[in-house]
Amino acid sequence: MSLIPVIVIPIGLLLACFAGLFWRLASRFDAQQCTAEWLDGFSLESYAPMERLLQKRDLDFLESQPGYRPEIGQRLMVGRRKIFRGYLRLLVRDFNQLMAIGKLMVVYSSQDQAQFARSLGRQQVKFYARVCAVQVQLALYPLGWTTVDAGDLLAALGSMRTRVQQLTAAGPSLSQLA
Repeated sequence: MSLIPVIVIPIGLLLACFAGLFWRLASRFDAQQCTAEWLDGFSLESYAPMERLLQKRDLDFLESQPGYRPEIGQRLMVGRRKIFRGYLRLLVRDFNQLMAIGKLMVVYSSQDQAQFARSLGRQQVKFYARVCAVQVQLALYPLGWTTVDAGDLLAALGSMRTRVQQLTAAGPSLSQLA
């Protein structure tokens, strides 16, 4: 038996899964929300709870309380992982909104924005790779993986917001594009 199919098939499956996940992540946005009002009202502050949702500090405190049972802690962490995943979905949606606005600004800009368009693509791939890494960390969390870091995702979202705002300040307004 040749070793090539044994290697190629799993790699092909992984690439297909990644492509499907990339497509699924990239398709999460609402075209009707690509407005100046949405951009002006967008705030990273709504994602602040993500950074502390899965910290062990609260579980340690709970464990020190009288009447604590391990199933109480398990229920708490299951609920918090579910909430974290909800925040993650919203974060991806907001990133995609910013990406869509950035692409609109590139298309309708009176100046050549080829460099900005390339950087949007690179940022999108990096962001989705980070989302995949966080999803893996979440899957491993019940097995003892205790580090789920949303800081990189929040920083990428903030960076995207800043770049899009800079482009919108120099280009046509979003209301002119709609």
